[in-house]
Amino acid sequence: MAYVYQTDNPDNYYEFDALDVDEFLPLVKIEPEKVKDPFKKTFEIDGDELSNTQESVTLSEHLDSDKRTFTLQQLTTNKNKLKLRFKVIKGISFTSMFEQDDDGYIEPKLSIEDKNIKITSSTQLKKKYGDTLGVEIAINSKETTEFYLDFYANDNEDDFNVGEYINVYCGKLKINYKVPNEWEFSKEKIDEIKIYAQANNAKYNGAGDQNRYHHCTDTHKHIIYKLLDNPSGLNLGKDQNHLPSVNRITPSDFEKAGESTTHGVRNKTITATYAEPSKTFTVVDINNKEVLNSNGQSGNTDNVLKSFKESPVEYIKSKCPDNGYYVFIGAYNDDYHSFTIIVHKEDEDFSFQFVDQMVGVADYTENNFEKLKLLQNIRLYKYNFPMQLELYQLRNKKK
Repeated sequence: MAYVYQTDNPDNYYEFDALDVDEFLPLVKIEPEKVKDPFKKTFEIDGDELSNTQESVTLSEHLDSDKRTFTLQQLTTNKNKLKLRFKVIKGISFTSMFEQDDDGYIEPKLSIEDKNIKITSSTQLKKKYGDTLGVEIAINSKETTEFYLDFYANDNEDDFNVGEYINVYCGKLKINYKVPNEWEFSKEKIDEIKIYAQANNAKYNGAGDQNRYHHCTDTHKHIIYKLLDNPSGLNLGKDQNHLPSVNRITPSDFEKAGESTTHGVRNKTITATYAEPSKTFTVVDINNKEVLNSNGQSGNTDNVLKSFKESPVEYIKSKCPDNGYYVFIGAYNDDYHSFTIIVHKEDEDFSFQFVDQMVGVADYTENNFEKLKLLQNIRLYKYNFPMQLELYQLRNKKK
């Protein structure tokens, strides 16, 4: 309801139906970070895809007709925690000398009642046109789920322009939560292990004794623990002691002390079904000869290396069925040095990150990873053990 007061007698006024000038009528729209594919009209939000659906949505009749009906957008994610940003836009084009009401309360609501899906941020947000609005959602569902995030606006009842519209429907987003396949890890988990690896590398490059950072075996061991949330029953051994005073040289020296070894971590992880059996890749020299000993096992050579007999990169790609993040544990030359490979698949594109205590996290493409990193390092460590690469893929849960 709106009122016009007589200037010299406030008790004398005229009462009439409220005008939209008194109403807070926003339009709430998701803010994408960047364009992902201009031809498909898809966008990216923290690594997740925002795309158009086949659904049409109609918001409140109080909004302008060209704003209230549009194609619904969908965010596809496998994250357990969402932090979304929306823009509060003016939903009416009405203007006049009396226009004052540009703020009010916006309430985000979920379309479903599910104890495993909750809004964890505030649900009563005082905003004005042009503001950014943040919504945080926690998802603990074990199943793939679709739901909607709806927005409703109410006036904040200013002294001079009290609106009467209640729960003005002003925004909608579809969210498709996709449970990762058994090999896929969430971006949060990948970020967690990268932060650990970079911190570990900083200790490696800093001052202090050798026990201040994790060596290669313990680095990938702690990455496994972090990715799997330290599962009960998976004991991969104590951290290695590399102080000269304890004189640990061979893997058996560490094993006798109850400490980790690369083959021990591998065997225990595979036995617990958190990984599939490993695969070994041999190398071929410049003369197209596979580098083997007389007994048919991997050997050494002084010849220049040409390639792997079987491409480890193509093997890795074949083990990543859906878009997302995957993790492989690798070792060179009979476990002389171990490391972690993070793979990100995005449609037909693959990117690779090499993780160990010496580099922290290093980026590669599918075009340079095999020769510039994997094959080169086989050659680097050739004087220590037979020339080969061994890989196994981690699961995100027991088989």
